[in-house]
Amino acid sequence: MPLPSPPDFQLLFEQSPGPYLVAIPDADFTLVAVSDAYLRATLTTREGILGRPFFEVFPDNPADPNATGVRNLRASLERAMATRAPDTMAVQKYDIRRPEAEGGGYEERYWSPINTPVLSPEGEVLYLLHRVEDVTDFVRLSLRREEESERTAALQNRNLEMEAELLHRSQELQAANQQLREAVRERDDFLALTAQARAQAERQREWLHSLFMQAPTAIAIFRGPRYVIELANSQVCRLWGRRPEDVLGKPLFEALPEAAGQGFEVCLDEVLATGVPFVGMEMPARVARLEGGAIEDVYFNFVYEPMRDAQGRVDAVIAVATDVTELVQARRRMEAFAAEKVRVAEERLRLATEAMELGIWDLDPTTGALEWDERLRALFGLPAGAPVNYPTFLSRVHPEDRLQVEHRVREILAPGSTGSFAMEFRTLPLENQEERWVSSQGRVHRDASGQPIRFLGTILDITGRKRAEQELARNAAILEAILQSIPDALYVGDASGIRLANTAALEMLGFQSLEELNQHVASLGERLQNRSTEDDHRLSAEEEPFMRAFRGQPTTQEVRTRHLLTGREVVVRCAAAPVRIGDDIVGAVAVNTDVTERKRAEAELRQAAEFRERFIGIVSHDLRNPLNAILLSVNAMMRSDCAVQHHLKAVRRIAISAERMERMIGDLLDFTRGRLGGGIPISPRPANLLAICRQVVEELEVGNPQRQLRLSMAGDFQGEWDPDRLAQLLGNLGKNALDYSPEGIPVDFMLRDGGDTVCVEVRNGGAPIPVELLPHIFEPFRRASDGGSPTSGLGLGLFIVQQIARSHGGRVEVRSTEAEGTTFTVLLPRSPEGAEGVRGFVTEGVRGFV
Repeated sequence: MPLPSPPDFQLLFEQSPGPYLVAIPDADFTLVAVSDAYLRATLTTREGILGRPFFEVFPDNPADPNATGVRNLRASLERAMATRAPDTMAVQKYDIRRPEAEGGGYEERYWSPINTPVLSPEGEVLYLLHRVEDVTDFVRLSLRREEESERTAALQNRNLEMEAELLHRSQELQAANQQLREAVRERDDFLALTAQARAQAERQREWLHSLFMQAPTAIAIFRGPRYVIELANSQVCRLWGRRPEDVLGKPLFEALPEAAGQGFEVCLDEVLATGVPFVGMEMPARVARLEGGAIEDVYFNFVYEPMRDAQGRVDAVIAVATDVTELVQARRRMEAFAAEKVRVAEERLRLATEAMELGIWDLDPTTGALEWDERLRALFGLPAGAPVNYPTFLSRVHPEDRLQVEHRVREILAPGSTGSFAMEFRTLPLENQEERWVSSQGRVHRDASGQPIRFLGTILDITGRKRAEQELARNAAILEAILQSIPDALYVGDASGIRLANTAALEMLGFQSLEELNQHVASLGERLQNRSTEDDHRLSAEEEPFMRAFRGQPTTQEVRTRHLLTGREVVVRCAAAPVRIGDDIVGAVAVNTDVTERKRAEAELRQAAEFRERFIGIVSHDLRNPLNAILLSVNAMMRSDCAVQHHLKAVRRIAISAERMERMIGDLLDFTRGRLGGGIPISPRPANLLAICRQVVEELEVGNPQRQLRLSMAGDFQGEWDPDRLAQLLGNLGKNALDYSPEGIPVDFMLRDGGDTVCVEVRNGGAPIPVELLPHIFEPFRRASDGGSPTSGLGLGLFIVQQIARSHGGRVEVRSTEAEGTTFTVLLPRSPEGAEGVRGFVTEGVRGFV
């Protein structure tokens, strides 16, 4: 395959997305290269700047007497040349010339430059690479914010002047001071309760977040701007459809090229640049993890978390991901809608908390006159300065709450009442706005006769709290629905008991309610009589998977337990993990899967296989006695002088069939010994492998006179083996080679001396064994292909070859290609003590010809 042509680096540089300019380190800093992005940013052309001095092309704005761009940039370039290190400049005001076609003159610009020297191998400065970022919009925005801050300060000063004027009305408001102080105290108490509720909600959020984040999940670490994969656990490799060795140490988008262009680069760049984590929920992705590299559409939940070095700079990103493809279709719409509502509610709650202030009202019961401050007018949607009275107030109360408010006010103003008013109600929604909730506190002041003369109080906007309460209730309902939708049994709790469990958990163990299940884990294990599936011993409290997870050890274990109502035994696969908040373990979560039926099916399959193999052994053994009688009778008939000549052909046919049956029965007995008896028995004694091989070749030649068999050897072949079994092994390989090769192609037997190990190769030039059959070629009742003419009829020959080799401490291998044909290689130690040497011989001595 021809090598690809080298890339055009000039073209790559000029079309790179970054604004770059290259100058040589002479006195004028002559410009020699520029990227298209730089030309667009500076309104210049490549023909107009290349070959010219830097500051001739980009002079200071003559209309700006305070311009320092040329001086500062020249100093930075000289520093980069002197230090041979990159020099980063502060944000610099450096105006650029407009083309004459656009009116000429200069355009105000702000830049963030960095100048980097390009060194030769000897350390000399060859070029200066000038890179800039246009931050003009950011600077202008900052200046506008400063102007707004000055206007805000002026308004605050005006507010202070107004408050000074209000002090002159202290005589009129002296009677109301006590009520105001009480209102402030009640406001402080309310704020404290609100802060406490928010803190509790935050703890609940942290606990739920930690609950799901601490479960076993996929984790990876990407290092540097190319996102080199520094860590990838088995879970993330399964999500990617890659092996760890295929991805570790490689840039992310080289290891997973199909992930490029799907938006992940933007998220990672943002996290690396800003240090702000990115959370992706049910993000669509296309990965090549199907067979043959086909693209699969999946959905992931993932978090990109920045990692900082010792100087606090972000240099890597941690990715935590979960494959939620199977669940996303069922509940994505509901969760997306719920997530949006929660986000909106949290934003409103934040704004309400930041802007929470008391509104003050003063009602004259005798005239109905009502005074509101500006804050209260804004809360009820009334313009500043508009007249307000009691009917106006009622008109701004929500119609569903208006009668209740009016009735409560009449009760407070009636003679004999306590005079204390406290009520929560809704206001009339403004146009294109949702309804708001307020909390009103007040007190009635009476004259000497008990008649109400003043009704003074405050109103506080509690919409945020009401929305938060509704969202908490909704979130709790969503969490409960998610837990109940999980088909496996799920438990959440701590050492004192189970705090949360779904219906599947109660049904799996026979509990009627969570209260019945919610008990100490040790007591729960005692009631369920949990036992290990490995040795059937009773699990102690310390051995329970849930308690091991609570001690910080994630555990996956199969446990035998019992159903409390029926008493039947249940086998469950328990996966438990700790729940952490920070460094503290606050609980554990466990997911139990009922595997009882699978275990029972596996046991039944094992019993059926053992029965079948024992049955074959028994039948094969019992068939030998009548078969021996047949062979003795046939041989006697063939040797008898009384045999009729025209019957001899039938007698010989009987003899040949009986011998074939005897071989088949022998194979069945060897198969049974190999599967049930721990291997085929052997009787080692001094023997010569070359002599055994010659004997086998001669016997094969007698039975196949039309075929050519060749024998080659090199070395000494004396050792301790069972000659009969080795003859059986070589005979099976020889017959297999003859059966599966054309008549005109020879079969080769090759013997090699490997020191403590000897090697026998049997090679034929027939059609290769199909690739999909090679891993299963030594399994019983398997054939190499359907194209040969096997004589045994059972497909046990190669299985017996493998068992005989293993009984001698050796091994057998096969390779098969169209060019070389098929070769079976047998490796045998010279003595039982040398069996361990076979492995070394395979990796060292035989590598040259196996």
